[in-house]
Amino acid sequence: MPPRNMRHEKPKNLKGTLRHLGAYLNRHIPVLVLIALLVLFSAGANIYGTYLLGPVVNDYVLPGDVAGLIRMLVFMGVMYLAGVACTFGYSQLMVITAQKIVRELRDDLFERVQKLPLRFFDSTTHGELMSRFTNDIDTIADALNNSFTALVQNSVMIVGTLLVLVILNPLLALIVIVSFAGMALFLRYSSKKSHTYFSEQQTHLGSLNGFIEESVEGQKVVKVFNHEQPNLEEFVRRNEQLRRTATNALTYSGLIVPVVVSLSYFNYALCACIGGFMAIAGVLDVGSLASYLVYVRQSAMPINQFSQQVNIVMAALAGAERIFAVMEEP
Repeated sequence: MPPRNMRHEKPKNLKGTLRHLGAYLNRHIPVLVLIALLVLFSAGANIYGTYLLGPVVNDYVLPGDVAGLIRMLVFMGVMYLAGVACTFGYSQLMVITAQKIVRELRDDLFERVQKLPLRFFDSTTHGELMSRFTNDIDTIADALNNSFTALVQNSVMIVGTLLVLVILNPLLALIVIVSFAGMALFLRYSSKKSHTYFSEQQTHLGSLNGFIEESVEGQKVVKVFNHEQPNLEEFVRRNEQLRRTATNALTYSGLIVPVVVSLSYFNYALCACIGGFMAIAGVLDVGSLASYLVYVRQSAMPINQFSQQVNIVMAALAGAERIFAVMEEP
């Protein structure tokens, strides 16, 4: 399920938004490079640890080499612990860095708003302006806290997993690649539909928030002119528009996870059957089959997460574009 602030909306000027946001990221380049290195090591430890299952089964389990098995288990344990330490390290560093960047954005936005002329406030509802400090800033914070590291990690996992699968067995790798292609096509279709509806949802949400804010501020005028019933009818109309578009958006986005999981289960079962026959025929050793099936089982998750993280990043860039639009107001 998408995060509460995820709008699935793309920025209109992607290059310009990236340039403005890059100016804030450039202030923290050393820390971001360190975070990326820690993510690479963590993902690499996961991939290599799974690859070692083959040699462990073939060289130690099947021959009954207990001493060698213990040494390999200790080595794998140390490697996984190092990966866990890297995960903890980059998670903490990313949270600290993300909050610094968000603080700088919020400070600059507030400073700019203080200098804007009155005509800007006459043409912009208070609810829309407040959403820059709340919804848009929160969306950027969510993307910085989670998506930066997740995109790097999932990219490494997808490329590394496919590479190892091809090395272990090209024929079975072809099955996985075809399955990945099917997942990618469905994700593209579902994301395109959800993008449209989430964009409409955000438009109706801003309209509803602005109407609520103006109604609350103008309660005295509403009561003087006995305008409660027309206000209620207008609120119900806007609220219904939001409900309808939100339902459509969540319907399409909610299909992503179950469909990808179902495809991954089918892919795993197919590879297990074909790989089992290949192992019986002597074409594939048992250890390689064991590590291969683990790779296949965990391969669908990075693809699903990558798609979701890209949507979150696009939503954050759309929010950043709205913030920079206010900052660039004359």
